[in-house]
Amino acid sequence: MPLQKPRKGTAKEKRNCWSRGNGPYSYRGELKHGLSLNRRYLNREVRRYTGEALKGNQYRKICKTVYMVDFT
Repeated sequence: MPLQKPRKGTAKEKRNCWSRGNGPYSYRGELKHGLSLNRRYLNREVRRYTGEALKGNQYRKICKTVYMVDFT
C-alpha cells in the first residue's frame, strides 16, 4: 500500500509546482540554484559594481545563475 495518495495533475504541473516538484522553481530548485546559495557571489559582484545604485531586484541581473526563483 502506498504511503502517499496519488494527487491530481499532470507531470508538467508537478514539475513546475512550487511545493511538489523538483524543477527550478520548486523548494528543491531554490536550495540547489537559488539566491541563498549564491549570496557571497552576488554580494561581491554588487560591491564591485561601478554604476549607479541598484534598486529592487536589479542585483539579480548581475548574477549568472540559470535557475532563479521568481517570487513575484
